Amino acid sequence: MAFEIELKFIHIDPVLVREKLSALGGLCKGRHLERNVVFDSPERDMKNAGKLLRLRTKQWKNEHETVLTLKLPPKGDMPEDVKIYDERETKVESFEGTYAILEGLGYEGAFRYDKMREEWTLDNVEICIDELSFETVIELEGERDDIFVLADKLSLPRENASTATYHELHRAYRERNNLASQDSFYFTDEECQNLLNTL
Repeated sequence: MAFEIELKFIHIDPVLVREKLSALGGLCKGRHLERNVVFDSPERDMKNAGKLLRLRTKQWKNEHETVLTLKLPPKGDMPEDVKIYDERETKVESFEGTYAILEGLGYEGAFRYDKMREEWTLDNVEICIDELSFETVIELEGERDDIFVLADKLSLPRENASTATYHELHRAYRERNNLASQDSFYFTDEECQNLLNTL
């Protein structure tokens, strides 16, 4: 069991973040494409309980891996200015095989989403520059105090901080732009190939 503590920042110029990270001595760990399927019961029991069951593929230029993740709401009093999950995660050999097992247990693919993730580390914090189909989001993960100290160093405005999930950010984006409700957000196969060609 491990707690995942994170905070997202929206409406931020990623170019400026990269420049600041480089100037502060941040280490860039590279980019990869992530494709995710979130599973739930037909009655959406997982979502209603604040839980997340996700199957993810991560693809680099010459390698890939598949990861199964379960996120649970933490027990006890927790700060509300960051997002905290009790996270349980393991690598699995086969995306298709794991998908079939989850379906056999009564779960279904509730929605899917993609992102191109660029990873950095600085001051004990993992920084992710996540390019989604609708926006680029900066995510900081680490200890709560470290997150806020680094956010100030990177000049990330507190008013742009968000504890929303990517699904919630996407829903808000569609509402702002008067678009019909849609759970999934992903790249086309052509867009995925173009992104992979940039690795």
